[in-house]
Amino acid sequence: MSKRLTIAKFIIILILFILLSFITIFSALHFGVLKISSPQIINVLLYKLGLSNVEYDDYFCLIVWDIRLKRIFLGFLVGMALSVSGCVFQALLRNPLADPHILGVSSGGALGAVCATALGIPLFFGSIITIPLFSFSGSLAAIFIVYQLSKRKGALSIYSLLLVGVILNSFFISIVIFIETIVSADQLAGIFFWLLGSLSQFHDPIIKVVCLVVFGGTFVLFLQARKINLLTLGEDKAKSLGVNIESTKAVCFICASIITGLSVAVSGLIGFVGLVVPHIVRLIFGPDHRIVLPVSAFMGGIFLVISDTLARTVLMPQELPVGVVTSFIGAPFFIILLKKREHKRIL
Repeated sequence: MSKRLTIAKFIIILILFILLSFITIFSALHFGVLKISSPQIINVLLYKLGLSNVEYDDYFCLIVWDIRLKRIFLGFLVGMALSVSGCVFQALLRNPLADPHILGVSSGGALGAVCATALGIPLFFGSIITIPLFSFSGSLAAIFIVYQLSKRKGALSIYSLLLVGVILNSFFISIVIFIETIVSADQLAGIFFWLLGSLSQFHDPIIKVVCLVVFGGTFVLFLQARKINLLTLGEDKAKSLGVNIESTKAVCFICASIITGLSVAVSGLIGFVGLVVPHIVRLIFGPDHRIVLPVSAFMGGIFLVISDTLARTVLMPQELPVGVVTSFIGAPFFIILLKKREHKRIL
């Protein structure tokens, strides 16, 4: 750690955000159509964790443990994935407006999910696994195409990466819009709700896979934090300081893209999380990615849990797509951030 960021300070910050994450998750368990008190939630959690021998009502266990907690945990993982990948893409592309959706990975996932829905595949095999599987396959295909087309003489060109990603993103979105015009009304409703973001896929197999990939990918990216810091200074400078440029760019792009694709596969398109959260973290803690990456992960999870809680409760019993809530919160906030940055430059 640098002089500005000591190990003690790093540990204190992490402990603080871990506590904030637990407080946010516990608070979110209270909200829903059925009001459940804190003692009831604590009793259910203790019983399900095997820390209490007192059996609790199956109905409350179903709501707290099997519905709310799993959905909240999935939301936290998706928020973590989007924030970390947004942070990495902003550093890799050296573009503060970059977000997880800019390189065509998300639109590739959207295209996969929309194709599965339009072909009626979920009717035969079930939508719980089929749509996320097709969506993630679309994201992987997009990652492969962008990566291969962005290579110049064996090296990954950042300029080409951004250009190819934007073009591919527009192309995939055009196909998605075309499919929307030819499907039935029922299929269109499902596609529309998924494209705006939903955390309804809170099933055990999905959560386990998302947990493994997101934590694994985030850990790998955190190991690259020092190299990412040097990359932001410029490739020539980083190379002179001993960084393997091509290896670092490849690892960062692939890991960030995979966790983005998986988050899109299970939650649809959720905007502004990966754009706004890293900006806030950098304003508070500075540009050091050794602290920006882990704090962005926790803050992104907290932000999406709060957003999904609002989506579930604002129009009860009706549910808003969570992407609508993140856009309502994120868009004005990002405009304020941009105005403050412009004001500082003028001064």
